Amino acid sequence: MTDYVINHRPRRYRGCMPETHRGRGRPRSANVSALRMRALDILIDRGYDAVTMSEIAADAGMSVRTLHRYFPTKADIVWGGLDGALDTLRSALETTDERLSIIGAVTEAMVSVFHEEAEEATFGRARLRVIALTPGLEITHPDVYRRWREETVAFVARRSGADPADVRPQAAGAAIQTTIMEALAWWAMRNDDVAAADVVAEALSGLAHLADPVRRSSEIPY
Repeated sequence: MTDYVINHRPRRYRGCMPETHRGRGRPRSANVSALRMRALDILIDRGYDAVTMSEIAADAGMSVRTLHRYFPTKADIVWGGLDGALDTLRSALETTDERLSIIGAVTEAMVSVFHEEAEEATFGRARLRVIALTPGLEITHPDVYRRWREETVAFVARRSGADPADVRPQAAGAAIQTTIMEALAWWAMRNDDVAAADVVAEALSGLAHLADPVRRSSEIPY
């Protein structure tokens, strides 16, 4: 992963986002997105573990208290805003074409997630790049991975007529989720114009090929 060269120039944010005094209530979503993008760039430039919330606040031109109002923890900068994508995935899996194979249906569902919950490519890549560059970051918000895994396992079990607790849907769900995450991490560490959805579709196609029960005669059966 780290073999890829990241052509990323540090940015300076001090004073770029001055505090504004608004009425009580939650910050506007547009403000949250803009601040998250700036914070992600800081985390990429300096490293997730090396940056404090105080430093992010200072570079963003606001107090730590205001930053915590947007993001209670540093991990929330990375993981926040993904609930909609999980809901879209669930809906897509529930309405997928029954004629498709399991992996084909998951591929179609993931493509719909990218289309309906589309983040700006720069934003999505920054989020995923921080995750790829920070081993163990997923344990800071394990519910994101758990909910995603549960949706995938439930779909595999439903389509195969198995109990979700059985080993086959559990293993298949884990394999599909890992394939998607590795594809997204690969995409995040590059700077070309290829779409994340295309990379995920290609990776899942490769998984489907490996899982094809039809073996060439020259292959050793397993």
